[in-house]
Amino acid sequence: MPHVVLENLISASVAFDSVALFTIRVDGGVLKVTDKYLNAGQNKALVESLAVENGNNQSFFVELTQKQTSLTVRLLPLTDPEKTPGVKTIMAMLAKQIKDVNPGVSYGKTNLQDFLLE
Repeated sequence: MPHVVLENLISASVAFDSVALFTIRVDGGVLKVTDKYLNAGQNKALVESLAVENGNNQSFFVELTQKQTSLTVRLLPLTDPEKTPGVKTIMAMLAKQIKDVNPGVSYGKTNLQDFLLE
């Protein structure tokens, strides 16, 4: 399962506030973040996303889960989309948005290194 751990970030609500909705065109499609939701306990957030690639539409949620000193960005298992380059790019872009807005945050364990932007 694709994921990115953001180190030195202890608040899902801060990550939630850092996420900006976006739509970008890519070869053969569109990548879009359409909405975001924060749970009542403020320790998890869901980011509603859409990847349209070569005529294939996939709607899914990216989950932001707070740990003690980190935050994990991963796919919500209930939506389980095909792990296409567009899906991985959306996850990497969300991680970068959160990292860029919060000084001191760094990338930790990940299997998306080919998609992450510094």
